[in-house]
Amino acid sequence: MLKEQIKLPEFDFLSDSEKEFVTGFDEAVKKIGYESDGIKPYVCFGRYKIEYTRAGNKTKKYVARFYFRDSGIVLRLYFTNIDKHRKYIENAQNYIKAPFVNDTGKCRHCDENGGGIGNREKCSFRKSYTIDNVLYEKCSGETFYFENYNIDAVPKYIELLEVFYPARKDGK
Repeated sequence: MLKEQIKLPEFDFLSDSEKEFVTGFDEAVKKIGYESDGIKPYVCFGRYKIEYTRAGNKTKKYVARFYFRDSGIVLRLYFTNIDKHRKYIENAQNYIKAPFVNDTGKCRHCDENGGGIGNREKCSFRKSYTIDNVLYEKCSGETFYFENYNIDAVPKYIELLEVFYPARKDGK
């Protein structure tokens, strides 16, 4: 479905290599049990989006999204329990490790709905974890954007998802 959809004229603003990366990622992530509804219109972070969730789950927890912007694609992955996977991240390729340790999404202690300056400990958007003995605090709404869109990077992104979201014992 996606392979045909991305060939439509409305996606001509994407480069061939971006299209190859998106379709390669789509095929690989489906092999490990995820699904999407294809490319959908979007207004917030780009013209279009693709959202991935575990196939067969009633609750739709997103593990990955693509945003299609005029300037190109953006791959965003979603993570919890980052400290549990510290060793993996510390030893990962730079393009995998960088979103965990760069300043993008750095927490500003600014949540107006419960986290703000006077209530720093209760912010439900803050992700705190330690990588290479450095404490990071990031805003979950502004982080984990990955930038290597070479088709050869797809297996490492899939491996990263499998580390954070291992297959359940029932195979789902």
